[in-house]
Amino acid sequence: MSFKPLSWYCQPTDYGFWGKLVDSAFGSYTPCGIDTLVVSISHLVLLGLCTYRICLIKNNSKAQRFRLRSNNFNYLLGLLAAYSTASPLLRWMMDISLFNLDGQTGFAPFEIISLIIEFLAWSSMLVMVGLETKIYIREFRWYVRFGVIYVLVADAVVLNLILSVRDYYSGYAIYLYISTVLVQVLFGILLAIYLPNLDPYPGYVVIQPESLNNAEYEALPEGEQICPERQVNIFSRIYFGWMTPLMQKGYRKPITEKDIWKLDTWDQTETLIKKFQGCWVEESKRSKPWLLRALNRSLGGRY
Repeated sequence: MSFKPLSWYCQPTDYGFWGKLVDSAFGSYTPCGIDTLVVSISHLVLLGLCTYRICLIKNNSKAQRFRLRSNNFNYLLGLLAAYSTASPLLRWMMDISLFNLDGQTGFAPFEIISLIIEFLAWSSMLVMVGLETKIYIREFRWYVRFGVIYVLVADAVVLNLILSVRDYYSGYAIYLYISTVLVQVLFGILLAIYLPNLDPYPGYVVIQPESLNNAEYEALPEGEQICPERQVNIFSRIYFGWMTPLMQKGYRKPITEKDIWKLDTWDQTETLIKKFQGCWVEESKRSKPWLLRALNRSLGGRY
């Protein structure tokens, strides 16, 4: 007995075309399995990647922003993305199914969901390409390109399945799908080789590091200029609570040398050298002096 929700979703035909003529482990569930596990998932990945990059472009104030020197390449990408967006809509409106070869009418639920996901994925790509003509960021662009490659691999799987039974398709249906695949392949190639010429975004100011020449130390809260590690309690040492003022300042603005505490005497080079030299003199009196033991005696207590 078949699982009813799965049967409703896939609507397989017992002893139908896919079960008899296609050599597949899915049997009569072949179109449902391939369309769901390959096409839908790959387009969901692309949808997620494009949506995330759109959010970065719109909301990530930390990303360095640019303007494209020329939008012509993006216009071409947008045209190809628009074709890929329109293709699933056209198939749905004209009732062109790639998998109804047993005389069914309408689409099975799995194919409807797949068409919706394809439409949303390429719509998000179209929106992303359009936004890039206004604001361009470098972050996450290669992930989107890998997402397109994933979709092209899925297209290749479906195309291989369709071509294996091409004699049973109407010419219009197979030509529409092949043209869509070719457009997406062209889109993927152009996107992969696309290295845009960028200009700084108007009004965007890159934070320049402050000059450190002859910079004086700036007092931290409560006038602390010496590293407070020695004076704090044991819990503050364990959890590094004594670093909180410095981290708060680093959250508000980039930290420079003048924002950092002066070294306490026990961290200064002169103090450490004298302590190590004393430990090494004592270690040298042993029959078998060991450098690591001297280092541990001079520095290991705190660390």
